[in-house]
Amino acid sequence: MISLFRMFGILGIILIVLWGTWNCKDELMGEDINKIVFPDSNVSYHNHVQLLFHVGCAIPGGCHAGETPAGNLSLETWQDTRDRIEIIIPRDPENSQLVWAIEGRDPRVPQMPLYRPPLNGNQIKGIRTWIKEGAENN
Repeated sequence: MISLFRMFGILGIILIVLWGTWNCKDELMGEDINKIVFPDSNVSYHNHVQLLFHVGCAIPGGCHAGETPAGNLSLETWQDTRDRIEIIIPRDPENSQLVWAIEGRDPRVPQMPLYRPPLNGNQIKGIRTWIKEGAENN
């Protein structure tokens, strides 16, 4: 017979695991990442890029956020995206590693976002357009 102490310990572990799984929020706050639509031009970091990053990349407790972001790359703020100059090269999406990663063209990195569906064509084109327009903090 399991002691009462051991039973509560097992129950506590189960609750912690369930809470962590529920908190992971692949859908993030109920938002569907495919609802984020980029315009053909005048892409805004705050209205488009940051929203996409916060839903798909820099999620709380996720890959590119927090104290130790994956690949030492935080996408939480515009400044974070610019801290490593090779990630985003303003006006040059072809040589920006971010584009390589979201298009799956970097042989060293799996296609991003990892463990989630890839960005759709509009979103990839939007990121490329934002970079081509100068990757501004707009």
